[in-house]
Amino acid sequence: MSVNTQSKLRLARRLDDVSDSPTMAVSAEAQRLRAAGEDVVDFGAGEPDFSTPEHVKEAAHVAIRENFTRYTANAGIVELRKAIAARYRADYGIDFDASEILVTNGGKHALFNLMMTLLDPGDEAIIPNPHWMTFSEQVRLLGATPIFVETEEESQFRLTAERVARAVTPKTKVLVLCSPSNPAGSVVDESEFIAIGELARERGFFLLWDDTYGRMCFVPSPTRALQHLRKECASVFVIAGTASKTYAMTGWRLGWAMGPKAVVSGAGVLQSHSTSAASSISQKAALEALTASQDAVTMMRDEYRVRRDRFLEALATIPGVTCSRPDGAFYVFPHVASFFSPAITDSTEFAKELLKRERVAVVPGQAFGRDGYVRISIATSRERIDEGIHRIKRFLESSR
Repeated sequence: MSVNTQSKLRLARRLDDVSDSPTMAVSAEAQRLRAAGEDVVDFGAGEPDFSTPEHVKEAAHVAIRENFTRYTANAGIVELRKAIAARYRADYGIDFDASEILVTNGGKHALFNLMMTLLDPGDEAIIPNPHWMTFSEQVRLLGATPIFVETEEESQFRLTAERVARAVTPKTKVLVLCSPSNPAGSVVDESEFIAIGELARERGFFLLWDDTYGRMCFVPSPTRALQHLRKECASVFVIAGTASKTYAMTGWRLGWAMGPKAVVSGAGVLQSHSTSAASSISQKAALEALTASQDAVTMMRDEYRVRRDRFLEALATIPGVTCSRPDGAFYVFPHVASFFSPAITDSTEFAKELLKRERVAVVPGQAFGRDGYVRISIATSRERIDEGIHRIKRFLESSR
């Protein structure tokens, strides 16, 4: 190919409007420093530090030994879809049929399948802010427009139906609601959850609940709200779920989409022409995770609660830092703007300097649509949390 021909080629325009994951960039730099022998306290990773439970790994070994290594049905094996339905019935008291569930290659894939099914170019998707960037970037990839609804630290970044109502337009097609949320760990009040669902039904848009951290609530789960939504708002209520965080199975890439048959069937058609079915081995592992004892889930959630309290107690001793109390997930989202200076002008520079000077990795709030904050993952040991807090205090004292 000639040089002139090459110069006329360009990549797809959709890439012009999206950015790479900032959390991945932080992880990559932390890994580079560790590879160079540096002692890095990594508060950037958005995944459990626990190992996949042994009985789940053994189920995968059995699947391999029994040669369960071929393609499965595109929607996933029936046993797994029934197990997902049973898990939601046991945890939340809501009923789904196996035909209303699509097994996907991880939670992101479930979200993307649903976004592709629900959104057309020109549509609008309401997203509470601060938010996980994948939500808005997937919307943009499809030629739709993300509409951000701001939430505030003073109210623990909780979304309300009133704020959603002000953002709804004739172009609104979906509201993406992650509760507990990433990055702030906020949990929508049960009454607001119901009101948002009613608003979606009345105004004719979908409510997409990202259930990634649903079983990591430090407060009671919104069981009554979910039951109401499933019963009264079923035509507009869809769920994206994943085994990744609940069962420490991030690398297994196993998620699911749930909702009205028309939505799930449409997502399945799209999946059949992209990835096809999820890994057969991962499906068997997830089947074991969902149907066996949930003691490991309880243990992880309880440990995250202890770590949260430990971190918040330490942050409270640092003048100039404020932080809302997360009600779930494994993140804290402190406000650090009082430490900005001519040398540290925003949260990105703050994170860069913290990693450079103290070898502590955090994710800048700008990656979540909210400058002035940083996201800290507490998915690491108590010892590393204590060491990281010590270094952060030292950094902040030197930045005054």
